[in-house]
This record gives sequence, C-alpha cells and structure tokens, in this order.
Amino acid sequence: MRKTLFNANFYESRRLRHDALIEYMVRDTNSRALYTEYFSVARKIFSILGVLIMFGIAIFTDANVRHPASDAPMETWRINFLPLWMFFLCWILWLISCRVNLYKKYCAQIPYIGILNANLYMVWMIVSINLFFITFFGKFMTVYGLIIFYLLIILIELWLTKKRLASLKYRLYKSATNDSLEKQRKVIQLFILLIGLVVAGWLTLKILLPGIGEVKTDVSGVLLSIGLIFIVNIFLIGMLIILLLPHSLYGYYRRKYSEEYRQFEEKTLEEWYGKKYLKKYGGNLYV
Repeated sequence: MRKTLFNANFYESRRLRHDALIEYMVRDTNSRALYTEYFSVARKIFSILGVLIMFGIAIFTDANVRHPASDAPMETWRINFLPLWMFFLCWILWLISCRVNLYKKYCAQIPYIGILNANLYMVWMIVSINLFFITFFGKFMTVYGLIIFYLLIILIELWLTKKRLASLKYRLYKSATNDSLEKQRKVIQLFILLIGLVVAGWLTLKILLPGIGEVKTDVSGVLLSIGLIFIVNIFLIGMLIILLLPHSLYGYYRRKYSEEYRQFEEKTLEEWYGKKYLKKYGGNLYV
C-alpha cells in the first residue's frame, strides 16, 4: 500500500507528537478551557463574533460598490465579487461542516474538533478577504497584475506545503534523511521568524510613528494596502499549512484509533468519552 498522510497505523501516528509544532499545539489547546470544555460559552461568543466580522466585510463591500465614495483613490470595476448571497452561502456551508464534525463528539476529541472548525473558518476568511480585495483593487492592478499577485502567493505556499508535507511524512514513516529533515525544520522556522519580524516591525513603527497606521487615499496608500493583503495571505495560509492542519491530522488519527489512544494514555472510558457520550453511544465506541 502506498504510504500517504492518512493511512499510517497507530504506532506510526504516535510519531506525529515528535513534531515540535504539533506538540506545541496539542499542549496549548489541551491546557485551555476554551478548547477542552464540552460546552464553552466563550467558544460560542467567538464563533458569533467571527460570523459578524464576515458579515461586516460583506455589508461594507456591498455598500461601497452600490454607492462608491466620490473621493475614492481609484476606480473599481463596479462588480461586487463578495455579494451578500456569498456570505450566506459560506455561512451555511461552515455551519453544516461544523455540525458534521461535531457528530458523535466525545471529551477527548473536543480540542481537535474546535481547531478543525477554526481551520474551516480561516478558509472562509481567506476567501472573503480576497474577494473583497479583487472588488476594490482589481481594476487598479489589472487582470495581469492580479494573476502575477496570486501566482506569487501560490508559488510561495506550494513551496511551504511541499516542505511541511515532507516533514510530516518523515515523522510518520521515517522516509527522509536526518539532513533533509533538518533543512525542512529550518525552512519552517525561518518562515515563522520572518512573519514574527514583520509583525514586530509593524508594531514598533506604530509605537514610534503613530501616524503610520492611518489610511491614506493616495497611490502610496493603495500600494501599502496591496502589500498588506499579500502579507495577510501568506500569513493566514502559512498558519494553516504549518500549524493548524497538521494538528487536525493528529486529531484525525486520535479519532481513527480512539480506543488504542485511550489505552495508551491510560484513560478510563468515562474520562475519554464522557458520561453523555457513553450513555448515547456506549455500544459503539469505535467511531
């Protein structure tokens, strides 16, 4: 059988915890009530706020396409690429996906389900931000400019994805050399360092030069906005590739080999599944 990320056995899947970033994510999420509580008010509040943010972006886009400002620094195509129906479609799809992920949830799996739903929300956010960007900056950049802009993003993320997948496959199957793994680790660490330096640099400039964060309505402001959207894309997609999706991969194996992990971690049925789950599905634990 061809070895992929999804067909490792139980013993191989345990090696994912040797990955420093997965280990960090597991420890961090398992230590926070926001992720571990069976029912969390804070989690519900954050979910509602997240939906409201996406709704706000859609409303803002719709209003400005219908009634563009007279002093706008650039012309648009007058086409709304993020209509309200798109928001409602994404919202419904996200809700359905969340409900599917929550089907037969049990205590030990709650942190991983929460992060998986956050992954889906981030995909929704990335799509919305880019449709917003195309709506207002598309004509300024032209079709060819947009193609180059997104090709650069795709190439960077494909390169990062290749490195991360190779690192994960090594963890599962030991199919790479130590030198290769070390190079992959350094590449990922370099990416995280660069993102951290960008954020730290921006915060430092904001403190030293408070006016730097003001929205400008000239060409320099437009170019700054384009650069910011580029960085946001790299950061959000990179976060998915490096941190969130590998964490969800480990969660996938914990669900696939639920009983094996329970016995390995020496948890009782009640500690692992919870009273509510045992009462409802006690006769079918292998989910």
